[in-house]
Amino acid sequence: MKILIIGAKGTLGQALVQEFSNHEVLAWDREEIDITDLEATSQKLKAEKPDIIINAAAMTDVDACETNIAAAQKLNGDAPKHLAQLANELDATLVQYSTSYIFDGSSKDGYAEGATPHPISVYGQTKLSGEHSAMLARKHYILRLDRLFGRSGGGKKSFVDKMLEATATKKKLSMIDDEEGNPTYAPDIAARTRYILENKLPYGIYHTTNEGSCSWYEWAKEIFKIRGIAVELERAHVADFPRKAKRPQYAHLINTKLPPMRSWQAALKEYLAS
Repeated sequence: MKILIIGAKGTLGQALVQEFSNHEVLAWDREEIDITDLEATSQKLKAEKPDIIINAAAMTDVDACETNIAAAQKLNGDAPKHLAQLANELDATLVQYSTSYIFDGSSKDGYAEGATPHPISVYGQTKLSGEHSAMLARKHYILRLDRLFGRSGGGKKSFVDKMLEATATKKKLSMIDDEEGNPTYAPDIAARTRYILENKLPYGIYHTTNEGSCSWYEWAKEIFKIRGIAVELERAHVADFPRKAKRPQYAHLINTKLPPMRSWQAALKEYLAS
């Protein structure tokens, strides 16, 4: 089985390459493919004829998307449409990753797979557009995640690594405590991707985060607890940190289709020990 992983040098991409290492893997990043270049993408995919196309490439800088709307739509929304069309031509399966940011975050109860999307940012809007694009593939899986962490990729560091770096120079930090989500460990979502594909589960949307939700304050507190780092942590509010893009206040994704993944705390402990 030939598997194409797009965005192979990113945090999720690296984990996917490792997870599928016993298969024939094409690990492509920006140097190998620009999926916004439709003609070049068509030529490369038709030459390689992958059985599975896994798209882990996206514009994920939420605030930057607000001022780079066209670029965000091109990569997050339009490129998956072309990949879906190519998947149909090649009779391949398309795996597209999405986000909790397609919801407005007003529900404290969280969001199951069938909840109605209502994005409140350009990032969320373009990722929802990408979901609609991916659905054009006859064989498609859309996997939603939130707050990805793991081995840094493409120069982008996760919240966990940023917190560890911050404590090197600061002993007092203020963290948002009124915005919640599901931390998601890259190797765990990579393993879940493999589980879905190997078990040939019904095509459609799946929520693939680690179990449990927390605020940024609670996540930081757990990081410092596991590492035994002494730092004074203060609770802050969203209003204390003005940002260009709105975020969902309660971005809790509820998994109703799959066996539960391990807790985010267990995944975090493994990552910090690695």
